Amino acid sequence: MSCWEVLGLPADADKRSIKRQYANLLKQHRPDEDPEGFQRLREAYEQALAWADWQQEVVVEADGPIPVDWLETQPAAPHPEPRPAEPQGPSPSQRLAMQCLEGISAANLAERVAQARLYGYEQDFEHGLLRHCLAQEDAYALAQAAISQLHWLTPWQREDLPVGATEQLRNQLMELAWSRLTEAWHDSQRFLDLARQLGASPWLQTLDARQWLNQCLAMALLQTPRWSEELFDAICAQQGWKQTGHHSPCPEPWWSQLLARSHCATFLEQQARLATTTDGSDSKAARMLFGGLDEDARVRLSMTFSAEDWAACEALYRTVEIRHPHLLEELPELAPDNWRPLRRQTPIMAVPLAILGTSACMSWFFEYRLGGSFFSSVLDMLMRALLLGVVAWGLNAFCKVLSRGAWRLDQSLHARFGQWLSLRRPAPLPIRESLWVGLLGGLIYLAGGILAAGTYFGILGALAVLSRRRTSRRGPSVFARLYEHVPGDVLIGLFLGMLVPLVLLGNALANNGALAVNQGLQAWPQRTCVARQSTPPPCPSELSTIQWHSTSQP
Repeated sequence: MSCWEVLGLPADADKRSIKRQYANLLKQHRPDEDPEGFQRLREAYEQALAWADWQQEVVVEADGPIPVDWLETQPAAPHPEPRPAEPQGPSPSQRLAMQCLEGISAANLAERVAQARLYGYEQDFEHGLLRHCLAQEDAYALAQAAISQLHWLTPWQREDLPVGATEQLRNQLMELAWSRLTEAWHDSQRFLDLARQLGASPWLQTLDARQWLNQCLAMALLQTPRWSEELFDAICAQQGWKQTGHHSPCPEPWWSQLLARSHCATFLEQQARLATTTDGSDSKAARMLFGGLDEDARVRLSMTFSAEDWAACEALYRTVEIRHPHLLEELPELAPDNWRPLRRQTPIMAVPLAILGTSACMSWFFEYRLGGSFFSSVLDMLMRALLLGVVAWGLNAFCKVLSRGAWRLDQSLHARFGQWLSLRRPAPLPIRESLWVGLLGGLIYLAGGILAAGTYFGILGALAVLSRRRTSRRGPSVFARLYEHVPGDVLIGLFLGMLVPLVLLGNALANNGALAVNQGLQAWPQRTCVARQSTPPPCPSELSTIQWHSTSQP
């Protein structure tokens, strides 16, 4: 197969057509994808150029003009087929170029280039230097120096440089640049310096090259093991990614992913700052979810949580789930199974109702039934309930402190005997939630006897049985929401506002008992009998209407 068949050109094609066709076919036979096709195309290209040079050197020498008739009668000379050049030894300029390339580096490149230009073998030197850069595995610094000195991969490079070799050098430089960026992941300053060098490189000034550089930097930032917001801002300022008024030069979808990772890093920094503080529900929620606590510390922290703190945890988890879902896979401690079971739904009204009922029972049987006044009985009931409430608060605080150190025992007892130690469902923790209730019942027994203790435990048992029914769950939820959302001073005012009318109503009912016949009116008829002389003895207990309204006669 001749060189013209390989190139797909006629035998009389000029050098310009040959170079243009070679550049088009080079895209189909790249040296890294089809080395055999590239070698065959290269040999055909060199043979065609040699044949075109030979045609230009042929000069017809004649003293005068040649008659046209004679030219028409002469047979057309066949075009000789180009023959491959026979192997010959290197020319003197090639030998000088080879000697000049020995021990070449980026430091002495300028001196070698000046020497090649002085002695006239610059072309052979550049060709040899290009082959040298392609043969070396790590010739990034030398290639960068050659691009700066000889203007490779720019519009000002030599026209006789092989297009395939220069494209191969471009690909090799891109691979080396990417490997250098990935090696600088752990050093932000080194990564930024390398990005600045690449941004100023002459071979990366075209539109396609700038787009590749933006994509390469974006991918490198996305794959960094440790995100740096300062490095991201510096790269954005250097590449102009955050310019307003038009689309970002950073291609999609990498730009959207970079913004999402930047927002996530800002969110994590904010939660880390909140976790170091001690005030507010947001701080406690951040410490629970992002504080990196172990199981013991998480359980102890949950014992200090209020309803507002748990609501802040739920809100923070929903924020992570909606805005940063990838954190749920990167941070296993965010899983709800790690912190939601620590929240205990203790009954709010059970113990207060039991204390109030016990105090009322003791006031009824031990004071009012024995002749005490209503107001004194009510006052004693309230004072006794207040005292029992203070004692219950102290016992509850003591059991919470005790359960912090023995929470594993508490969990074990709850898992084994929780359903047998209490009638309430879900079953409470024995040490943290049930022990202080039992201790309070023992103190009530010592103070009021079996009657007071029976009333206390009876009310608790009845409420525990009601907690098993599904219909009773609405009531506690209503009281819980009321307790969480209504301020404390409003609740106190509401309690006092209801208590005073109830006390007055109870006093009125206690003093307004039913009387027997004529009870309380016996003294009035007797005084009437004394006053009216016309009334015949004996004096009647009841007067008729005529007697009552009759006028007195002397």
